Amino acid sequence: MTIDSDFDGNGLYPPHIFNPPQEEIDRIVPRLVWPQGKLRVIGMEVYGQNTIYDIGDGRIVKTGRTVTIDEAKAMVFIREHTNVPVPKVYMVFQYDGWVHIVMERIDGVALRESQMYNADGTFDPEASLTPRDGLRGVMQQLQEIIDEIRSLGHRFPQRTSQFGSWPCGPYRNSYFTDKLPATPFRTISEFHEYWLERLDKTYEGAAIVQPVVEQLRQLRDKSALCHACTPVLSHGDLAPRNILVKGDRIVAIVDWETFGWYPAFWEVMAARNELMSKALIEAQSDIFGEITLEVGVYLRVRRCLAASSF
Repeated sequence: MTIDSDFDGNGLYPPHIFNPPQEEIDRIVPRLVWPQGKLRVIGMEVYGQNTIYDIGDGRIVKTGRTVTIDEAKAMVFIREHTNVPVPKVYMVFQYDGWVHIVMERIDGVALRESQMYNADGTFDPEASLTPRDGLRGVMQQLQEIIDEIRSLGHRFPQRTSQFGSWPCGPYRNSYFTDKLPATPFRTISEFHEYWLERLDKTYEGAAIVQPVVEQLRQLRDKSALCHACTPVLSHGDLAPRNILVKGDRIVAIVDWETFGWYPAFWEVMAARNELMSKALIEAQSDIFGEITLEVGVYLRVRRCLAASSF
């Protein structure tokens, strides 16, 4: 099934991508064979909450319950208006109830693996694909990407300043799936309040999370007295798993389902929200600075919520 889309006047979202001919879709679907067709890089299956198929012709297909047409639109939008490396989108369609994005396969390895594994897929931090002395350069490139995306937000500002998904509406990504917001957040206080409610609902006042709850309350109360926190356009999840590298060079940023308008601290928090080598942690600190209060609080919030799912 093709997907009806609101095409803009300058052809940024052309029908041959967002409403491809049925015969093109019919050529793709038989090649989506699970699990044999799943994408593998350096001998390891690429894993995540969605499924990525390698269809063997230089293209891959991403599909799953959280894949949306807005993710594909975000990729097209970023490629058109920035120099941020993003896979080219060839086709978007719906099949069996899920959106499928056909995109370019990038010759690169996620930083999550490249910092710790060698070319054979063997755990070997001393001979990793991204050497220790190259990690700082990767983080410097990442900082430039963050800055460029934020600049894009100034060129294409929101009609109404609010915290939510791009191009508009409430957050609809994996960070928020346990309790989807009904509307965008108008203020940073509302943003903090959402996470307080998540913690309260999950832990029902348990003493173990009270230090984190109290810190988050303080952030909320402080922000209520200051209305200067403006949402910034952000990828939303620049963790090492979403940064593809070749050696010490970033070759693609992937997983744009989180693209939206966030507090300024969120991008650095998300970049740290994954297990990393000591060398990568040091490289992040060199470029992003030491962990701020907001970043530290939200890292603890995210870990509390992640721990509750086990």
